[in-house]
Amino acid sequence: MVGVFLGVTVGTSLLANAARDGVSGDRLVEYALANPERASAELNTVVKFARRYPALFRDVYAVFYATDTEEGRRAGAALREALCGVLRREVKTAVCSAELKVVPGLGVDFHEGPLQLARAVGGDVKKARGEGRLTYVVATGGYKPESTFAVIAAYLAGAHGAVYIHETFKEVVELPMLPLQLKEVLARFARGEADEHGVARHLGMDVHHLEGIKLLKKTAGGYALHDLLTALLELQDQ
Repeated sequence: MVGVFLGVTVGTSLLANAARDGVSGDRLVEYALANPERASAELNTVVKFARRYPALFRDVYAVFYATDTEEGRRAGAALREALCGVLRREVKTAVCSAELKVVPGLGVDFHEGPLQLARAVGGDVKKARGEGRLTYVVATGGYKPESTFAVIAAYLAGAHGAVYIHETFKEVVELPMLPLQLKEVLARFARGEADEHGVARHLGMDVHHLEGIKLLKKTAGGYALHDLLTALLELQDQ
């Protein structure tokens, strides 16, 4: 039985929908279990994906990545607690476990948050692939810029796909596995085998432009790769 890994970015739709339906905060899990597709964007996506491919969902390991906020913690904790009950009922999942990871800085620091999210998602995808699982990122929930970095990190780590609920069709859509790879010149720069001028020439830009788009950053010793790119290179090279 091939297992599946789900890396799920967490937003606050569960809290907003519960408030809309007059559900108190201490009944979030009960609310999510009762009607997961109405209750949250994250569960809506997972349930629709599971119904499409029920054979994949016999053995499920999921990680919910929540923002570093009280709302993120509350939503993530309730989703983690509800997920396995929902999957057992909807598609007869036999083996299921779920974990919540509150990502440091996510939702409060746009430098640190995406960096830590990329590391967490990429590392978990690598580990799950090493265990022989099919790996997917469920990126409907959460902030779109941060979720975009989660998907990029997952693909660099070898994820099999990304899953969303389409805003127009209201159905689950899958982005196929993309064998992404960062430019070799960036790896050579990180190893000290190329300088910033070589990177600029290779990419057809000048050094100040590379700094402006946050590919490079200026330090006391010269130029270095932006922290996020360094983290993505590390995922690619593992």
